[in-house]
Amino acid sequence: MKRFLICMFVTGILSGCVTSEPISTVPREQVQILRDEYGTPHIYADKVYDLFYGYGYAVSQDRLFQMEMAKRSTQGAVAEVLGAQYLNFDINARRLYSPASIERQLTSIDKKDMDIFEGYAAGMNAWIAEVERQPVKYMPKQFIDFDFLPSQWSSFDVAMIFVGTMANRFGDFNSETENLAILAELTEKFGSEKANAIFDDLNPQYTRGTATSISKQDWQPPTEVFSQIRKNPTSLSHFALEASQNSSPISGFSNCYVIGKNKVKGANSILVNGPQFGWYDPAYTYSVGLHGAGFNIVGNTPFAYPAILFGHNENIGWGATWGAGDIVDLFTLDLDKKDPEKYRYNEELIALEKRLEVIKVKDADDHEQVIYRSVHGQVIAYDERNLVAISKKRTWDGSEIKSLLAWLYQATAENYDQWITYADDQALNINWYYSDRDGNIAYSYTGHYPLREKGHDNRIPVTGDGSMDWLGIQDFSHNPSALNPEADFIANWNNKPAPGVLNPDLYWYSWSGADRVDALNDELAGQALFTPQEAWDLVQKSSYVDLFAKFILPIIDDASLASAEKEIQDLNTWLQSWDRNSTDKDNDGYYDQPQYLFMQTFAENIIEATLGDDLGETFKYFQSSGYPKKGQPTASGMNLSSGLKATYEALLGKTKIDYLNGEALSSFIQRVLKRTFSELQEQYGSEYTKWQLVRYPRLFDHRNFMNIPQNYASQTPTLPLEQNRGTENNMTVFYSDRIEAFEVVPPGQSGFIAPDGTLSNHMYDQLELYQNFDRKRMWFYKEDVLRQAKSKTLLEARRAHLQ
Repeated sequence: MKRFLICMFVTGILSGCVTSEPISTVPREQVQILRDEYGTPHIYADKVYDLFYGYGYAVSQDRLFQMEMAKRSTQGAVAEVLGAQYLNFDINARRLYSPASIERQLTSIDKKDMDIFEGYAAGMNAWIAEVERQPVKYMPKQFIDFDFLPSQWSSFDVAMIFVGTMANRFGDFNSETENLAILAELTEKFGSEKANAIFDDLNPQYTRGTATSISKQDWQPPTEVFSQIRKNPTSLSHFALEASQNSSPISGFSNCYVIGKNKVKGANSILVNGPQFGWYDPAYTYSVGLHGAGFNIVGNTPFAYPAILFGHNENIGWGATWGAGDIVDLFTLDLDKKDPEKYRYNEELIALEKRLEVIKVKDADDHEQVIYRSVHGQVIAYDERNLVAISKKRTWDGSEIKSLLAWLYQATAENYDQWITYADDQALNINWYYSDRDGNIAYSYTGHYPLREKGHDNRIPVTGDGSMDWLGIQDFSHNPSALNPEADFIANWNNKPAPGVLNPDLYWYSWSGADRVDALNDELAGQALFTPQEAWDLVQKSSYVDLFAKFILPIIDDASLASAEKEIQDLNTWLQSWDRNSTDKDNDGYYDQPQYLFMQTFAENIIEATLGDDLGETFKYFQSSGYPKKGQPTASGMNLSSGLKATYEALLGKTKIDYLNGEALSSFIQRVLKRTFSELQEQYGSEYTKWQLVRYPRLFDHRNFMNIPQNYASQTPTLPLEQNRGTENNMTVFYSDRIEAFEVVPPGQSGFIAPDGTLSNHMYDQLELYQNFDRKRMWFYKEDVLRQAKSKTLLEARRAHLQ
């Protein structure tokens, strides 16, 4: 087979070589791409391959460098272009997935589905070919400055973007090794009985009295599924492992609310979504319209997935938030002393599956890394010296492509009955939302959830010797779902889906009686009817509301009533007069409400006063309040921290341990109030009504969420004030005869920077819209798309055949 090199030199700035293969091409039908005033592409084609060819072509025009780095990030190929400092990242990335599994899944799908992946990849490669022909005009400047060239795309690469940024992010959160360390430290300090009680308070398996998205009236849990699970008897032996876990605390995650026919004025239903992925440059999501070949959908989606996660078709609309359900468990493997590549399983020695990964490193020798896999799944930590390894079992392992396609095809449903059929195939722990032109609204808690052995505490690792293997997967009928719930609205901010659902196993994320979703629930329940504008206005209201104030101010009020001290009473009067917001309406650079400063400091102090003396060294895991700090903005939005939630439960007397050490609640609160007041007086002066807190800005990151560069730090934008809202916000309004959609996706649609440094007009053109809570139309109907079109591209999709 002949091979040849295409070598490019751009005015001495860029040099590099791409390996290619001779190809023959077969002409296909015409593809039309129309772009609107914000650069959003609408692709029209009659065949699936052609439609996604146009999609891939448009994406690569806008986000070629971002997508290149996403591809390398998800597959562990960053060191090849950025150097040895990314070698450990690449090793860990390759431990998270099985290439053979993804390939098997792709080869098992039918031709129509394969056309999606192949067409998308071919469209990207078509634009890359154009870049190669005219590099001085089209080569993104980032490639020039980082000194490498765009790589070719395959159907595998397209699939791995979803696998690596959705499944391996939101479907893979796990803190069992950290939980075990916490429990071990508590046990050493307090003994087993008290340690277990504290651990249950900090990271409960079940919580009651917390907000749920649907009620008992909407869904009855099957008792045999969510019964109490007994504590794991596994010993707390030393783990000499540095497990590479994707378990870093993240504060945001997403909100969504859907309003039904009886609560909407001037329309039939409204869906508003604010996915909180974090803020990145270029934008985390990509807006697109796909028209033809059985698809007629518009919306936006992370990393330009083939599936549109937030959008609508001609009849229905949909949204999503992270469901937080526990779909991942860790299993410890007892390695054989004579042959550490074998482990004990069902009283036999089983050889670990292994593959040799050769990782290319820029300006250095290739690195060879052995990646192991057990019957449970990927081995994420391997300690030959101590003869132990950790394997990760995930309910969605082997169902990644099926999940992606289910998410794509739910967008073709015409009604609820069709839509809900796709939920079962979506194996990741995601909340799905539905609304339609008839005014119906619905919710489904998707994901495949394991049936665990009795004695399996899902919060800590269990033995991998076969005795604690899963019994199976729950039937989808056990997943909470509801059509037209009694409240006539659905609200979720990653809170508990329904009564009886098992909590996540994460020490840094739990459900309790204090939940930020109440900020949405209170507004939605407190108003009889919502116009579309009022529904959108709730985005702004929830962005600035202090999430802790609702829960702590009544407790402070009660404590002040029990006090005869004027200082306490005056302080309480001042706090109770607060509008519970954190804004800068006069734009002077300071928050308008000095109470916001007090509440942040009080939250930190109340956590320490409640938990600090009881937790010892483990307090470090729970001391954060979740509030932003100077120089430390929230990663993806404000949330009540696990420490703050545990503190609130303790203040209400709902914990197993008395963390107030016998002190009366009123006295305890008064003491923390005085401490907080004293600390702030020293820093800001005695007149608390004049305290000024410098506002926290909203920073955008030039790196993707895996901390891999995708743009320049020097030009990444900053907005003046942090807002607790979606990375993007979208609203879909349903009328009997039409649907109108709106969105704002900062910084902008494009990430293209020309070789001479010229920025795309659509790189930052949505920043002002976002800061001001404005939005743009997402055009859908052909006549509107044609009227708004600012550019038109005609393509002849070609299917490449390697010779």
